[in-house]
Amino acid sequence: MTDLTNRTVLITGANRGLGVSLVDVALARGASKVYAAARNPEMLAEAVAAADGRVVPVRLDVTDPAQIEEAAAVGDVDLVISNAGITCQVPIVATDNIDDFRKTMEVNYFGTMNLVRAFADQIRSRSGGFVFILSVAAVSLSRSAPAYSASKAATLMLASSVREELRADGVEVTVSLPGWIDTDMAAALPGEKATPREVAERSIDGHLAGDAVVWPDRFAELVRDTVDDQMLDLLTRPRDVMNALAQQFTRTSA
Repeated sequence: MTDLTNRTVLITGANRGLGVSLVDVALARGASKVYAAARNPEMLAEAVAAADGRVVPVRLDVTDPAQIEEAAAVGDVDLVISNAGITCQVPIVATDNIDDFRKTMEVNYFGTMNLVRAFADQIRSRSGGFVFILSVAAVSLSRSAPAYSASKAATLMLASSVREELRADGVEVTVSLPGWIDTDMAAALPGEKATPREVAERSIDGHLAGDAVVWPDRFAELVRDTVDDQMLDLLTRPRDVMNALAQQFTRTSA
């Protein structure tokens, strides 16, 4: 795909934050139809009304296999953008109950895996693709949300596996690793954050350009450079490295 003209796209987590911008950018890049998937599709009424019939709301909780199968039954999807996710901002050892850890993995990892498995046949038959919206936390430990990092790292390996498994079928798989985006999830973080629109454009355009990995904002680029130069440090003393990056980002944003 060089653009989305006459293509059909499904986007999960489409009702807020980055998901809303992903829908807008898919339409701007020529998609003939966007299935906007959310747990509460009623929240998509404004986007549906503004899109001249090109946005179709879909009720989809990625932890519900029946809803995933129902969504996949449409049969005409060329591109799946897996964007739905949750965070979990508690320490690993000092937390008594691991229920939130399990929920984070169920949504971010198993939900994404089941989504891919359900759509794989039609994406393969239509020579389409997948975009995984992950996070720099997949390659660099989140200082406040280590379980979130674990779930994103697991999904990064999932995406790599899917890319290899479907490569011979002409399926393009892109991983987008955003840094700090100006959404509710990153509201407490300092510095000038990327807008959801910028991240959405760079993620989709990167996929259309054939990029396997997209670093769609300035903080993500800082992490990319650190991965290139200091991967061992990221694995052995991640807090020190990420504290230094956060300070660098904040200084240059001032």
